[in-house]
Amino acid sequence: MSNTGTSARQRRKGPLSLPAFRRYFAARTISLAGDAMLPVALTVAVLHEGYGATGVGLVLAAPLVPWVALMLFSGVLADRIGPLPMMLGADLLRFLGQGVLASALLLGHASLTLLVVMQVLSGIGTGFFQPGVGSIVPEITDDTQAAIGLLRAAEAAVATLAPALAGVALTLLDPGVVVGLDAASFAVSGALLLFLRLPSRKRVERKDGRHLRSDLVVGWREFRARRWLWTVIVTFGLFGLLVFGPFYVLSAATITAHHGSQTYGVVVALQGGGAVVGGLVGSRIRPRRPLLMAVCALFLTVPQILALAANGPIPLLAGTICLGAVGRSVWSVLWSSTEQRHVPKAVLNRIYAYDVVGSIALLPVGRAVAGPLAAIVGDTDVLLLSAATALLGCTAMLATRQIRTLPTAPAPLLGGTGGAARAPAPGHDGEPAESLEP
Repeated sequence: MSNTGTSARQRRKGPLSLPAFRRYFAARTISLAGDAMLPVALTVAVLHEGYGATGVGLVLAAPLVPWVALMLFSGVLADRIGPLPMMLGADLLRFLGQGVLASALLLGHASLTLLVVMQVLSGIGTGFFQPGVGSIVPEITDDTQAAIGLLRAAEAAVATLAPALAGVALTLLDPGVVVGLDAASFAVSGALLLFLRLPSRKRVERKDGRHLRSDLVVGWREFRARRWLWTVIVTFGLFGLLVFGPFYVLSAATITAHHGSQTYGVVVALQGGGAVVGGLVGSRIRPRRPLLMAVCALFLTVPQILALAANGPIPLLAGTICLGAVGRSVWSVLWSSTEQRHVPKAVLNRIYAYDVVGSIALLPVGRAVAGPLAAIVGDTDVLLLSAATALLGCTAMLATRQIRTLPTAPAPLLGGTGGAARAPAPGHDGEPAESLEP
């Protein structure tokens, strides 16, 4: 049976027909559910211990710095030893950290220092885990787009439902128990990943003795050599600062102030539903120019900003926010699957690390400055700036020929099966920085 025939049959059945993908899907969804419940439990725990709003801020911010700081070096390590060992180690570290914290909360000995340190460990674990998220899917299924769509849909559903479940659980259980459930989710995830078998033909062997720093430089050169890649990531960095960050804060504040917290909860639920739909749609469509379609979908995030700036009625706000979630999920599926198809496997973890760091680095800044800036110039002006930035950013991406013309299928490999980088895609503005084994 040819590889083409096998791949076609797998696409008809879907990624969930593959045992390896089912294990990864279950592991990822369960650990995400634990993570989504954790902020609610930590907030209640910190307040219950008497550390106030300052303590809540410190504890919730503690994982972010090590996560971002370690991403680039974790990408290098994942390219050297493979993503699976990194993910197993990360799950073990997070299981131990959250397990210790859960025990301390249940015993009544959770100091603020312990709370912060355990969340720093959690951030370190996430930093080790995250690069593999961007590279392991092609190792276990040929239909990466459908697989990523299913993962995005599950992620959106979990992000919507798990915090509500955490709220219900906290009415019945101690916060330490809920934190313990998060620890247990990492144990289950690690157990599932432990039995994941990646095809040996796809494993990456590194025997050239290069140092981590030189590997990091190679990753940067490969990243810089692909205009479609860095254009999108730079644009999303600006979106985090001027679009997504402010919208998250101002939508919560505006809808809650004018329509109440229950209405805001309904809108968030509809947003989650839109994200699920977008993930499923993204898994089904097969555009010839995936990034062109993805950017067009991203334009759907603009109406929600304008509706909020106009303080529109709730049906309009809810409808546009749901539509925006659909567009962003379709974008996410098409972007991730394109990245995984067009980037050589030898550097995929490093490129994904640059992607994550570049895309989210300014997001916390955008959230932090949105409130003070709105207090000075008004919510409407901040939101109009966000809408203008989104429109200009999407238009700039469409104006980039490499983004418009990048095909679904990756460019052919240069050289033999063992190891050269992919040839530049149509419209690419330069040769890859170095020949690397995929």
